[in-house]
Amino acid sequence: MSNRFPSAGPTPTISDVAEQAGVSKATVSRVLNGKATVDATIADRVLAAVDALGYRPSMLARSLSLGRTNTIGVVVPDLENPMFQEILRGVTRAAATDGYRVLVTDTEEDPADEAAAAREARRRCDAIVLCSPRLAEPELRALLAELHPVVLVNRELADSPVPSVSIDYASGMEQVLAELHALGHRRILYLAGPAASQGDRLRRVGIARARSDHDDLSVDIVPAGSALVDGAAVVDSVLQHDATAVVAFNDLVALGLVSALRGAGVSVPSALSVVGFDDIPFAAFAVPALSTVSVPRRELGAEAWTRLRDTIGGAEGGHPLVFRPRFVARESTAARPAASPPVWHGTEQHPISPELTARLGDREVLVLHDGSGLEPTDAPRPFAHPVTSLGGTVVTESAPDDHPHHVGLSMAVADVDGVSYWGGRTYVAGQGSTMLDNHGVQRVTETVVDAGVLRQSLDWVGRDGTTELRESRTTVVEEVAVPVPGVGSGRSALRVAVSSVLQTTGSTVTIGSPATNGREGAGYGGWFWRLPADAHRSVLSADGSGESTAHGSRAAWVAFVLEADGSADPDASDTTEPAPTPARRPTTVLFRQPAANAFPWFLRAAEYPGVGVSLAATSRTTITADTPLVTGLEAVVVDGTLDAEQADAIHRTLLTAEERRTEPRSTEPRSTGSDA
Repeated sequence: MSNRFPSAGPTPTISDVAEQAGVSKATVSRVLNGKATVDATIADRVLAAVDALGYRPSMLARSLSLGRTNTIGVVVPDLENPMFQEILRGVTRAAATDGYRVLVTDTEEDPADEAAAAREARRRCDAIVLCSPRLAEPELRALLAELHPVVLVNRELADSPVPSVSIDYASGMEQVLAELHALGHRRILYLAGPAASQGDRLRRVGIARARSDHDDLSVDIVPAGSALVDGAAVVDSVLQHDATAVVAFNDLVALGLVSALRGAGVSVPSALSVVGFDDIPFAAFAVPALSTVSVPRRELGAEAWTRLRDTIGGAEGGHPLVFRPRFVARESTAARPAASPPVWHGTEQHPISPELTARLGDREVLVLHDGSGLEPTDAPRPFAHPVTSLGGTVVTESAPDDHPHHVGLSMAVADVDGVSYWGGRTYVAGQGSTMLDNHGVQRVTETVVDAGVLRQSLDWVGRDGTTELRESRTTVVEEVAVPVPGVGSGRSALRVAVSSVLQTTGSTVTIGSPATNGREGAGYGGWFWRLPADAHRSVLSADGSGESTAHGSRAAWVAFVLEADGSADPDASDTTEPAPTPARRPTTVLFRQPAANAFPWFLRAAEYPGVGVSLAATSRTTITADTPLVTGLEAVVVDGTLDAEQADAIHRTLLTAEERRTEPRSTEPRSTGSDA
């Protein structure tokens, strides 16, 4: 039994057709090429001979004779990407109806190989479809002159005669961000595509437009790529950001990220929404089904062929054609989860714990002490320390060497009818700073947590045991989104807001300060935030930069920029010592007061870093039974170094939130915020 294929016999030639039809070879050629100069009767004889003999023209010979191959080349950057597969299918099907076949070349995202691949394909084909070329514009323009006839897909060149079809990726990105914004997302990541991709550049244009439309929207850009592995590779970077949604360059990157997130235990979309681009066939069948931007891939390919066919025939390729994509919502996107209120943990099962810890998720951001561990000369009072940024940087200090009675964030007043609730020495006119036995204590009498807000009642008790003041105090700890213009993104920040209503127990009480007792410029007393002594710092304010500008002013905001520094000495060999303090990262702390109850600022930067409310900057403030004192301090802790413009943008956002706050306002008489 033979393993050979049976012989097909001799292949008929054009001479055989001519002999059977009784005509010349030239006549056969004219008939097969559709020439109208051949008599219809003769043409029928030729076609009958072709059918009888089973003659098939030699495409190579025909190409040489006609000067064309009826083949076009399609050059793509990544044939593994289903997006380009679908465009190719659109080109192939449309070209086939006109008798053209397609030769495909894949440049594997290598711009350096693109020109050579296109030139080689053009030598073998009648024309070229150049799909999403990565070449720089000057090189691309020079190449197009060599490739004519040629059509561009997903790349436009201004004032170029080369026909093009493309997608309005900027519009697509605007749609995505508008949809995510409507779902409550304000901090979004964009996983960028290849650096040379015009589609990537257009997506960034869409990001800029969306930011312009939504002042509270922040979009960080993370370099990624265009393949599945690129999405998986950036999962750690994604998780280091505080975004609630991610938009990927394409569906492949999005699907790679979703897979890696699943491996990291992060749920999509409950923990993080993910959006792709292109709507490849896999997108609808992924788990979860991928929200994406749908583009008409096959129509894009078909229109590319239409313009190329016209160009081959000598006609103009037509005006640039731009398709508008549309957002398709599926299972990978959802409304941003409502921010969880802080969880307050006590060290004891007691209604008034000596220590309370505020946590946001798994992050410990603030520890509140009741002050019972302080020395009598420190004026025992509740204080918060450490306060830690969302990025892990401590921004308070307690009992520093320069002023041991400074304890993080506290309500500290130097003179309440002669009693010190500040601690340390008291300034006495004619004597200077003198240690007196005049220190009072603030005692917590009730603590209640209501929807994450800590509410406390306190008694201010003098040395003789008399309660001078009663205070209602509120502490708010939360994560907020703040705009940071000029850096292409916003930030998630820690907001700490404390407020007090001080009422007398009957008689009139006056609040003073060293300044009212004769020490010029030392009007300290009120809510006071002590920052770390070893931090390199600079001061910003709404009125200008520097300590001298901010101190004593009524600026709408002041800020400390704490710069990065080194960690503790790595050569220390005493293993019994506490672990070295981690290196401080750049952090900015912005301070504001309630607009309706603002006092002058007390601020120090050169001697030590601290900022507070000055209840008695130049003269004493009076509290009566009819006029309680209302005061507060708001701090926003941002990981990173901000400038004055960026800090002011945050202030304006907070001011708007303050104005829109729907909490009931107190109808009690309030201090005017004046120290008169």
